[in-house]
Amino acid sequence: MKLGKLSLVAVMALGTSAFAIDNVKVSGEAKVWYQTSETLGSNLDMFDHGTNSLAEVSLLVGATMDLAPNLSMGASAYALTTLGLENNLVGQVPAARLNPDGTAATGALDDQSWARELYLAYTAGKTTLKVGRQELNTPLAFTEKWNVVDNTFDAAVVLNNDLPDTTLVGAWVGKDNGAASNTTVNNGGKFSTFGATGAYAAGAINKSIPNTTVQAWYYDVQSVADAYWLQADAKLMNDMVELGLQYANMDKKYVNYSDTDIYAVKLGVNVANSNIYAAYSSASDNNGNGIAQADNFSNVATGDKSMIYTALGSIYMDGEHTTKSDTDAWKIGASTKMIPGVTLSASYGEAETDGNNNAANKAEYSAWDVIASGKVGPLGLTAIYTQYDKEDNTGAKTIDTDTLRIIASLKF
Repeated sequence: MKLGKLSLVAVMALGTSAFAIDNVKVSGEAKVWYQTSETLGSNLDMFDHGTNSLAEVSLLVGATMDLAPNLSMGASAYALTTLGLENNLVGQVPAARLNPDGTAATGALDDQSWARELYLAYTAGKTTLKVGRQELNTPLAFTEKWNVVDNTFDAAVVLNNDLPDTTLVGAWVGKDNGAASNTTVNNGGKFSTFGATGAYAAGAINKSIPNTTVQAWYYDVQSVADAYWLQADAKLMNDMVELGLQYANMDKKYVNYSDTDIYAVKLGVNVANSNIYAAYSSASDNNGNGIAQADNFSNVATGDKSMIYTALGSIYMDGEHTTKSDTDAWKIGASTKMIPGVTLSASYGEAETDGNNNAANKAEYSAWDVIASGKVGPLGLTAIYTQYDKEDNTGAKTIDTDTLRIIASLKF
């Protein structure tokens, strides 16, 4: 299968002819991703072959290499296929099924491939400049790892560590291939302009306080929004207690919108190789005039997942619900590694939105998530079971869904 216009093999061949390549490292992952759901009132049951069941297979192959002193290069490519599963097992795919404009792609079930990464990195002293297609990991723009494939960005990022215990970050993001509606990437992995005309970001991560990480970020998404994010995470009492605080603000550059902010707290306790935690978040309304809640504190690239504590580790109770404006959310959970080689976790969360003073937009959401993950030899396995409900402003249940997701992966 072709791996995009500029294949990984071609990239490596070009490098071999022009440079003395050293320290070449090749890696990859094969992944099988399956999900099936059952919704009250639907004529589709769990494991039916309709659009309530999704499956896809991906192959990721990549390499990093040193081209010259202090100059390195990275490249990776995705191949994505249904292996014909849509003809006898499922009726939909989990990723790459939308065009960049949000419309349904006609070729979503076809084999797809694209260049996931292609970057150069140069280091001088304690400063590194990374330019090209790459992953990002910032609070409001990041690469999501939950799906069969992940999203990446065309960006220039500079990191500096001259200050003690501090990392300074500056970034320009020009394009990305993120897609909304829980499809993670655009059809064919196609890249388009990030936001309206790109975005700038600046951040500082400091660890001067023992056992504490403090970070501050500012974003200017051109013609869309200005935003900042503040966060502090600490481990106390010999790492037995975890405490987290978050605050973020977003000022949309649209008529009839004012700025929206959110705060969140998290408390966790580690005992006997297990963790128990509770989290709460509250987002203000956008301007109180009852307009639709298009704004939230999710990943700007996808509009789905969020770094806010109440949105972590759930299939449905993510940023779309817990971080939208005029919403209060809480979550409790626990995880354990007491069974050798297996991690078990469970969580329950609720979110209640007042709809920005519009009664028609009021709703309540709740969800259970139970997760088991581990390895069988070199094969990684994850199983997730979720029960998700939604009630409208009258208290009537409008969504009642049970979902099973199974992921198998082989890293090499």
